[in-house]
Amino acid sequence: MKTYKQEYKKVADKVYCDMCGLCCTDDNFGTECATIEAIWGYNSKKDGIEYDIQLCERCFDETIEFIRHTRKQYLGPFKYPHDYDPLDGK
Repeated sequence: MKTYKQEYKKVADKVYCDMCGLCCTDDNFGTECATIEAIWGYNSKKDGIEYDIQLCERCFDETIEFIRHTRKQYLGPFKYPHDYDPLDGK
C-alpha cells in the first residue's frame, strides 16, 4: 500500500532581468535568461552573502563585453591559457 502526502513547492512564475527589468519568461519558449550565482565563504569580506542574479540575453552580452574590456585594460592583449576562453562560451 502506498500513502501520499501533498507537498507545496514554490515555482517561479515570471523571471525578470535584474539589470533592465525586462521579463525573460515567454509562454511559448519558457525562461531564457542567464544566472550569475555567488556564495561568499569565511575568508572573504562578503562572508555569508549570496547573489542570485538573472540577466536577459542582451544584458548578458553587455556584461560579457564589459568583462572582456576590463580584462583587456588589466592584462593587455591576452590569450587565455586554457582550451577555451570562458567569455567565448563552449
